[in-house]
Amino acid sequence: MVVTLVTLIVVAVQLSIFSSLRVAGVVIMLVWLWPLSLGLVGATGPGLWSALVAGVFFDTHTVTPFGLTALVALVLAYGSSRLGKEGVGDLDSAAWWVTPILAGLGGLLAPALYVVAGLFALNFTLWHDSVAPMMAVNALAFIVLARPVARLARWASSVGRIRR
Repeated sequence: MVVTLVTLIVVAVQLSIFSSLRVAGVVIMLVWLWPLSLGLVGATGPGLWSALVAGVFFDTHTVTPFGLTALVALVLAYGSSRLGKEGVGDLDSAAWWVTPILAGLGGLLAPALYVVAGLFALNFTLWHDSVAPMMAVNALAFIVLARPVARLARWASSVGRIRR
């Protein structure tokens, strides 16, 4: 419940603030960072759920191919959750720089995956400019935002859970 509520807030912030705030002409995609962060803290189920919800709600308000944002978010959430389950992205036991680097790699790969998946959806307009600025800006933004968003993800995914 808490993860769904935070996911809807993330989508609202993405649509109302970050979609109009462009860095070097690129939109920073919080709707990809949030599920990735949930995966890094080891919350596979909530990460996949938030990826689906955030992607679908984002795509209903944009002119992108429907479901493509959700697909990329699902891939990011699942891939990062494999690392999170192994404790690689753990905020407490891993080095302080591990979570930002992993998030930065996700921010680097997500736009490329989005454009390639768009080609399979026969949408060739996604490749209008170089993908490199999208990759670089999202990677840098994910590096900067990774630790605070991961802390929020850990809190949201553990609310209501009984600790042993």
